[in-house]
Amino acid sequence: MKKFLLIIFILNTIVINTLVSSNSINLNDIEWLDVEHWNQTDFDRLQKRGNYDGQIKKINFYKGVDISSIISLENSGIRFYDTNGQQIDIFKMFASVGVNCIRVRIWNNPKSANGKTYGGGNNDLEVAREIGSRAASAGLPLFVDFHYSDFWADPGKQTIPKDWKNFNLDKRVSEIYRFTKGCLEWLLQNGSLISMVQIGNETTCFMCGDKNMTNVMKMMSNGAKAVREINRDILIALHFTNPNKSDNMLWYASQLASARVDYDVYSTSYYPYWHGTTDNLKWVLGEIANKYGKKVMIAEYSYPYTEVAYTSDNCHYGVVDSKASGTVFRYPISVDGQIQCIRDMYSVMRNTKNGIGAFYWEPAWIAPKARNDMERRQIWEQYGSSWATKTAAEYDSNADRNLTGGTSWDNQAVFDQNGKVLKSIWALGDGTAPSNSVADNNNNNHNNNNNSNNNNNNNNNNNNNNNNNNNNNNNNNNNNNNNNNNNNNNNSCFSVNLGYPCCNGNTVYYTDDDGKWGYENDNWCGIKETDKNAVVECTGRNQGYQCCNSCDVYYTDNDGRWGVENNAWCGIKNTC
Repeated sequence: MKKFLLIIFILNTIVINTLVSSNSINLNDIEWLDVEHWNQTDFDRLQKRGNYDGQIKKINFYKGVDISSIISLENSGIRFYDTNGQQIDIFKMFASVGVNCIRVRIWNNPKSANGKTYGGGNNDLEVAREIGSRAASAGLPLFVDFHYSDFWADPGKQTIPKDWKNFNLDKRVSEIYRFTKGCLEWLLQNGSLISMVQIGNETTCFMCGDKNMTNVMKMMSNGAKAVREINRDILIALHFTNPNKSDNMLWYASQLASARVDYDVYSTSYYPYWHGTTDNLKWVLGEIANKYGKKVMIAEYSYPYTEVAYTSDNCHYGVVDSKASGTVFRYPISVDGQIQCIRDMYSVMRNTKNGIGAFYWEPAWIAPKARNDMERRQIWEQYGSSWATKTAAEYDSNADRNLTGGTSWDNQAVFDQNGKVLKSIWALGDGTAPSNSVADNNNNNHNNNNNSNNNNNNNNNNNNNNNNNNNNNNNNNNNNNNNNNNNNNNNSCFSVNLGYPCCNGNTVYYTDDDGKWGYENDNWCGIKETDKNAVVECTGRNQGYQCCNSCDVYYTDNDGRWGVENNAWCGIKNTC
């Protein structure tokens, strides 16, 4: 095989040199894509390196993930672990569970003039190249997502790239073609596999600084033209959002048809807590498939596995929980609820005409380890692994310099804050976690903010051996005491004035300006003043993990020593 590839390379080189010679072009004048200054690259003089047929991957049904932030996360020191606590390559892990495509966003130039990153994963072309290479090594093709902006593009903003700010419409249309084609050539030349390309991100009548749908469609058409010229087997997707507004979605589809925009896939974001019912989603996408013959797909979705994903220093950064305004949660906020959501997305697509799959958005976007919030924010600023750095404020008016930092999606990941895999990762590949997997702990130990607190005690009571009976009886007594006494403690802690009972225990899950919070009987509660200085008794106690009954150490990380009991992670006691 290697000999064959070498022969092909030599033949391509001969052909290219012949073409260059016949057109009297100096070899030294030929430019490939200048990643740092792509806008000055003469794309018309690029020499196409073959048709890339071997690198274009057709997929009948997409079981995808968008892990665009992964390089910045790893640079921030985040590592990921399998069910046995062994460090993993995240691309190979996703491939092993059945995920078959990686979505990656591309921003034009997400940094300031002096080279400081805007954050959000630093997703320029070079980062996409690295992700493409890593994905290809795991056999995974890319779904390339062009934002045509230097930073986040969504229904609220579609800011024109800095280098294009003085361009008129015709020039922007031309540059979208050049940028799209150049980037795809660069990715393929560097070994990426590609299955699908998205022209614009959540372009709800708004793209690349333009709010005129006619102009937007001109830009879409030229982006699509670039993709077709690379390889006609690459699917072209257009991306909208707010499918709960059915009339708007149908109007976009009709406009695209009237303007004869060349594309294959009509895709939408669908976040169940924001975007209505799956019945409505299925209906509106079915209408588009029936009337216009287009494939349909969910380009983004996700769901929380816990109310709050706490770091080891009791910080959390997620923005979606049951207290958030404008949210309606259609599944339990738990690992099982997350699994149910994932399975429903695939089911809806399979039962919708021309449905071709769904992509889970940022399932690994967790916070880096740090001693405190201030240190973590320094890491985010340095490596760009939060949603925005302070530098982003110069370009994005929404990136308030005082409100930057934060992962925002950490409680919707399929890894806990320690990077340990949750059993929901198997659902992303349309499978089920092994029954004897340590990942089964996730319903018990990772969801310290939902109904699984009661289940922890019940499961431990049912499954522990005789040596653990005393401990289980204590757990049962604690639950009974909590049920009977919470209402009797309403006058001895700060949370009473905020409408929450006092805790019976002293396990701290969260600290804010009001005080220290616990979680008992499916409800937040306030730690009593007398227990303010309660100490953690074992590794992971303040993260919601149970203490081990034995002192047998199974795994050690920066948080401390860990054991495994009843198919669940537990923390080794300080006294061991």
